[in-house]
Parts: sequence; C-alpha cells; structure tokens
Amino acid sequence: MRRVRKGRVTPLRIALLLAFALVAWRGYTRFADNPAGLPAPDDGSRANREFFVGMAMGASVTITIDADDPAKAKVAARAALEELERLDRMLSDWKESSDLTAFNRANALEGEVPPEFARCLSRALEVASATDGRFDPTVAPLVQLWRSSRESKALPATETLAAARARVGFARVRVAETRVERDAADITIDFGGIGKGFGAIAALEVLRAHGCPRAMVALAGDIAVGEPPRGESGWKIDVESATNPERMIVARCAVSTSGATEQFVDIEGIRYAHIVDPRTGLGATDAARATVIGPLDAAVDALGTALSLTRDDAEVDAMLARFPTFGARLERGTSVATRVTYHGAWQR
Repeated sequence: MRRVRKGRVTPLRIALLLAFALVAWRGYTRFADNPAGLPAPDDGSRANREFFVGMAMGASVTITIDADDPAKAKVAARAALEELERLDRMLSDWKESSDLTAFNRANALEGEVPPEFARCLSRALEVASATDGRFDPTVAPLVQLWRSSRESKALPATETLAAARARVGFARVRVAETRVERDAADITIDFGGIGKGFGAIAALEVLRAHGCPRAMVALAGDIAVGEPPRGESGWKIDVESATNPERMIVARCAVSTSGATEQFVDIEGIRYAHIVDPRTGLGATDAARATVIGPLDAAVDALGTALSLTRDDAEVDAMLARFPTFGARLERGTSVATRVTYHGAWQR
C-alpha cells in the first residue's frame, strides 16, 4: 500500500486498484456508482482524516478514518480491505473457488459452511421471511438467467423461466449454527442483495478492533458508519437523487441505497432494471430508489432491495413495521416527475 498524491491517473495506479491494493491519499474521489456518496471536497472539517480507496467485492470501496495516528489508520485500513477480500472469497458467486460456488455446486442436501457464511445466510433468510420474499437469497437461478437476458436483450423462454422459478424459495433452506440444509440440491444461494452490506459492517468492525472507531466504510451503495469524527455529531453522507439530493449526518449505523439506477435494459419496448423481482423472475419494471438507514445490521442492505420492489406507501409501511428501528426514503418516478416519501424511523 502506498500513498498517492492527487494528479493524473497512471497505468500503475490503475493496476494497483485492479489488484485490490489499498491506496491512501490526501484527496477525494467520488465514485459514479455510489448512490450515497462522501462529502463534497470543499468540506472544511476534514483536517484529521485519512482516506483510503481500493476495490473489493467487485466494487469501489472507500474507507475514511478520523485518525489519531496516520500510520495506525493505514494498518487498520489494510486489515479492513483484507477482510473484505476474505469475505469475497467466501460469498462471491463470480469466483470459481469461493465457498458459495462450492456450496451451490454440491450435490449434498446438507453441508458445513464457514461461520460468516452461515451468519449472512441466516440473516438473509430472516429478511426474506419478513419481506414476504421480496428479498430472497435463493433467487440465484433467476439472477443467472436474467444476466443472460441482459446480455442477449431477449427474454428467457417461458419453459426456461418456469424451471428457474421452481428452484426458488427461501423457506426451502435452513441454517443451524454452521450447517446449511436445503430441500433439493439444485436450490442455490445468491448474496448479491446482502453481501456488500455484510462486508461493509465487517470491515468497520475490523477498523474498530485496530483502534480506529471513528470511521466510515463505503462499498458501492452500502455504507457502515462508526463513531462520529471528533467535534462533530456524525458523518456527512450525500443521498443522491435525480431531483431531490439530500445530506444526512449519521453515526453508529448502516445506510444502503438500492433500486432504480442507470442499469437498465430495453427488451421488446419495456425497460427492465438489473434487480430481479422474485415474483416474476425478470428484472423489475418499476423499481423505486430506496435508501434505508438502521443499526449496524446487514438487513439494511437486504431491506433496500425489498423496498425497491414495493408498489406503494402502504406496502412500505407494512414492511417497515417489522423493522421498527429502521427508516427509509423512497423515490419513485422519473427525473421529470419524482415523488419522495419518508417512512419508519427516518429522521429529516
């Protein structure tokens, strides 16, 4: 890991990022794919902060530490990124050697998994039950099928879609300590809607263990926030919006944004989002942008996915009633006509 001054992007710097190196620098970079961004660079309260940027779980990660000791912050940030890489080797469905890939390909109905795998899956199943399957970690067959449709720009055949949907159902998977049982060997798991939130919180815990509790981890649209910076009530987070951007000041919590983004595909005159709706097996056609805030709990990430698939305020309120310490901001519509609503424990 090396410190990089602000300047032009060099081939070496790109190579370091792609190699998942952690880079510390005295500047600021806004990632276009991060809906809940970092404070603007003219924020004058950043004198004692160390910033680290890298890649993890297939996304940009930024670690911000209000540091007593820059050297200690550097060590802590390196350890946090290593933890993210470890979890990625466990939970990724893209990596051939991951624990998740091994589980999904196994023929056994029951198997032992790493503790973090079991803990993440257990929470995912709890959220699936509480959201009536709007979020479902067994949606992997549909995710794989929709990836093919997005590439080919053609809907799957009716029979193919029906076969994939028959393999989905959160009630068909159970977790007991570090053992996972499933009703059929072709039921597979996808951590895409909860893994990054789980990872951001785990990275924040590593920073705390290394003596850096005043920190924030931003992993794409998932942010884990620790103790507030010295002399401030919390960390500043920008909630981006087509027409109604907002700034939040938060501490000791998780924030996640899911739903409507620029990732769309037009098929047969219909615009589909990248988020798969378990009820149809296809990309959502009317996904809302949902920003969720709650305790340091990966459920914040999963709940964002579920809320983005709701149709109206009544569904949002009914879902959040099962998560009384969580709040949500929903944005529906287009850049021309957008409606924003606030629900649950969200404080403006």
